[in-house]
Formats: sequence, structure tokens, C-alpha cells
Amino acid sequence: MRLLFVQPPLGDGTKRMPNKARIYPWGFASIARCLEDDGHEIAVLDVYADDLIREEVETYLDSNQFDAICITGFSSVNYLYIRWFAEEVRKRYSIPIVIGGVIADNHCDLLLKKQTADICVLGEGELTSLDLFHNLDRLDTVKGIAYRRNGDIAINEPRELIRDLDTLELPNFDHWNMERYTKVRMYAHDRSTRYEGGFAGDKIELEDLNPGITFQGGRGCPYRCKFCARSYQQQRLKSVGRIVEEITYLKEKFDLKSIHFTDELVISSRRRTMEICEAMKKIGLYWDGQARVNTLKKDMMVALKDANCVSVGIGIESGSDEMLKRMVKGITREQCLRVLRDAKEVGLHLKIQLMGGYPGENKETLRETAELMKEVGLPPRRLTWCTPLPGSELYDECLEKGMIPDEEEYITKLHTGYNHRGHIVLNASGNSDEEMLRLLDWVTKKMNTDFLLSCLKNPRNWTQRWFRDLVRSTGYMVLDYHSPALLSVVQKIRGR
Repeated sequence: MRLLFVQPPLGDGTKRMPNKARIYPWGFASIARCLEDDGHEIAVLDVYADDLIREEVETYLDSNQFDAICITGFSSVNYLYIRWFAEEVRKRYSIPIVIGGVIADNHCDLLLKKQTADICVLGEGELTSLDLFHNLDRLDTVKGIAYRRNGDIAINEPRELIRDLDTLELPNFDHWNMERYTKVRMYAHDRSTRYEGGFAGDKIELEDLNPGITFQGGRGCPYRCKFCARSYQQQRLKSVGRIVEEITYLKEKFDLKSIHFTDELVISSRRRTMEICEAMKKIGLYWDGQARVNTLKKDMMVALKDANCVSVGIGIESGSDEMLKRMVKGITREQCLRVLRDAKEVGLHLKIQLMGGYPGENKETLRETAELMKEVGLPPRRLTWCTPLPGSELYDECLEKGMIPDEEEYITKLHTGYNHRGHIVLNASGNSDEEMLRLLDWVTKKMNTDFLLSCLKNPRNWTQRWFRDLVRSTGYMVLDYHSPALLSVVQKIRGR
């Protein structure tokens, strides 16, 4: 069969997004490779990487013929674009539209009911897709799918997860615009994560990290944070030997300088982490990835830094034990303090992830978060405003409580971003929108002020550009919080 694989954009496809870094679609590309090896002819319409607008996509559909179309969705943010794309396909073809990815896992009922999809692939797609395209006329025999049957929605028995990820072949990279996928943003590219006085305490320049690529060393996460929409609840890992083999190949093929692990949790057990460190040290690439407070120990930090790991993502989320319990993070404030202090002593750069606005949040719990950063003496981090995401336990609770009366309307709001000033999707904190915004402004101002005051104690900081930027930004923040009118006057004077 001639199959079209469609990778949708993050936006609505009406305008280009040329400067956005692209995350390589490892799962989708792996499915395409399996089907290609099975004898199918594969074409890829990579709207995401090729930065195609709708008119170009329409022209492509007018100029080509296919036997079936496979679409993936990063998350609910792809819903509106996928719905539009399916409508354009229906105008031209009478062929099956198969939708997979997180969007199918979370919204198969909606996709099938609205006839956006004919078939939804639920969970991992490699083995299910092979089975599906051998049995399009016997869908009831295919595990791991949902489909329309006689006007109703049928959901078949789930398919078992792939136990040994080493059995999967690398994708056929010839189908993808790898020039776009090798301009990845590492954690260290985020200016808000950079430590006082430099990058990771070393002399590494950000230009030294390009070209780079995202990489998957495993799937899933064994933890149960209530706000998180995990891809798989069981973690399965490639062997370190297979990781070495694949990264070595990628390094040579694309002349890479860095690897960004996109695993939900790559730094887990000490033994595996030490093995990865030894391997990455020999390969000679810079790299980063995600850890947890309870999986990251000081000796591991030393090994990570020695192995060219330039940053580690760490989900602190809150400095309040009460909030951490509510989130089911499985960590404590004391553990957070230990990790932050150890990382600062070792000189390991951290991408600290903080969240505000989880149910039960108040000024005191946010104060504890600010005090956590002050106690360790680290720069401020802007808090992400908690948005209930489809696939998370928090989202399910909001559905049960009637806080999301119309699911399609809700994910349509997600299409234009998560909670932020000017675009509030769902405030689940228990505070009014105005109060929550005020609290988030307050805690950001407090963290900036605390850090500025600590930096003032060292006269050597006073001549540094980053310090002047900190003084300016903190001053604006304080004015904006206490007197927006005065801030407006100051900005007008500076603008002259």
C-alpha cells in the first residue's frame, strides 16, 4: 500500500514558524520504518519540520494519491489542525484516515465521533500498524485500535507493550528534513536556567552544542505525578549498548555535537546512569536529559559533569511539602534542598522546573517555593501555571467535578497555549483568576528580589552585564507589581 505519514505543526498551519526548534518524531518515524520494511511504500508530509502553510498542504494533496493516511498528534494542541486536515482529505479521497499518538490515546472517542478519524491506534504503534494494514477488512481482530462500527465506536483489546526496545530499527532518516531536526534546543539554551557567572560553571559556549538532535533511550515513566500526562505508565529502556550504537551512528551521519534525551526519565538508577556516563564520555558528545529529585545523587552528578552532561532537568515543582504531597511527587522539600545544594557544589547545571497554581496553592505555599530558591542561593525561575492536561489524573478529576463541561471546547483552548496571562484555559488552583495571577507575579518578584539582594553582597558582581540586567528586570518587576502606572512612566522616559 502507498501510505502517507503526516506530521502536523504545533500551530494552526496558517503562518510559518521558522525559528522554532524541532523535536524529532522518534515514535512516528519508527512506525514508518516498520511499515516500510513490511513492503509498504511510505511518503512523509512533514508539515512540522518543513514549515508548510495550509495552501501548500492543499496543493500537495491535490497532486498525490494514497491508499491510506497516518497522522500523529504530539498532544491535544494538534486537534484543530488534524481536524482541518482530515476535512481536506475527505474532499479529495475516500481512503482510511488512521490517527495515533497521544492525541488518539486521550481523545479517540472525539476523533471517531466527529469522523476526523476512521481508526485510532492506541498506545505503541509499531506492531499494531503492521497488524492493522494486513487486516483492514477485519478490524475486530486487531489489538490496540478503536474504530467506527455500524455507527458506534468499538475499542478492541489493548496490545501488549514492546518489552525489548532494542528490537526496533532506527528510522529511515531519508524521509525527514534532518537539517531542521539537528537544530535542537538544549536545556542550557534557556537563558532563565543559566547560573550566575556563566554556563554550567564551565567555558562551554552555546554554539558548541550545535548541531544536535533529540534522542529516545526509553519509553514511559514509573512515577505517578497527578499533573503529568505520561506517554506510558510502565518504563522500558533500551540497553546502554544499543544506545551507544545508535548515538554513534547519529554522530557520524549528522556530524553531531550534542544529544538531548527526550525520555521522561533518563537519569534513573545509579548503575544505569553510571553506564550511560561512561558511554557518553567515550562517544564525546555534549548531552542532557531529565532526572528526578529522588534519583539524582551527588556522586552521579560528578559523573554526569565529567561525562559532558551540560544540564539536567529536574522537576522540583514546589518548595512546599503540602503541595508536593497533593501532586503525588514522591519527594520532599528536604530532598529538593539536598539536590540543589549538591548540584551547586558540583557545578552541574540544572534546568529547574517549578509550578504554581496546582489545586490548593496559596501565598504561603508559594512563599515556601521562593524560600527554597533563596536558601540555596540560586537564580529565580519563572513558575509554569499548572494547566490540567488530557491524560493526567488531574484532568480526569476536573472532568469528574464538571470543571470541563465540553471536552472539545477545552482542547480547542489548549491549541493556542496553556495557562498564562491573557489566556487562561482552566484555573484549578481554587483561587480566582485575578488572585492567581497576582500570586504568580508576587512569587516571581520575591525570587528576583531575593537573588538580587544576595548578589549585592559581592562587589565583583556589580560590573557584570548579567547583574545589570538583573537589576533592571527586578526593578521593572517591583514597579509593575506595586505601581503599574509608575512603571509606564519610567518606560516612556527610557524610550525617549
